[in-house]
Amino acid sequence: MNQSDLTIPRTLLEKVSNAICYSAFFAVVAFMLLKWNALPETVPLHFGLSGEADQYGSPATLLILPAVAVVVTILMEVLERYPQVHNYPSRLNEGNREAFYLNSRQMLNMAKNMTLIIFSIIILEILSVALEGSALFGVMLLPLIFLLIGIPIIHGLNKRRKIR
Repeated sequence: MNQSDLTIPRTLLEKVSNAICYSAFFAVVAFMLLKWNALPETVPLHFGLSGEADQYGSPATLLILPAVAVVVTILMEVLERYPQVHNYPSRLNEGNREAFYLNSRQMLNMAKNMTLIIFSIIILEILSVALEGSALFGVMLLPLIFLLIGIPIIHGLNKRRKIR
């Protein structure tokens, strides 16, 4: 079997995760646009380890976040469709190819969806400080981002380890 001949349909978890995370991201971007005229002349652009804003700039800079998120999401979505180009351990063979492809695609899917959630959280944090003067997550922002990145990767690699 040619490795590009293998087509694995998306799982229910992938479909539901996509629906939830895309919806959340677009809702946050819509909220940002609805609040655009209420934004002050300067908004927080960077938060230090303490969770406090330590750099400010123009609200127009906020538009970069959704743009980057969309570009990254599109690239990851394309990569999801071609699991045969992902890296695999040397134990990959015809008998376990489908399991490896599914595992790799699911890890990439979760990473993509966590990327959307992370960008959503960052946008909400910036809007909260700019509009309300207080942070939603504060000092917990960075640990939350690390968890959202790390948990799907660790989970996926642990599942991959069990593929024989």
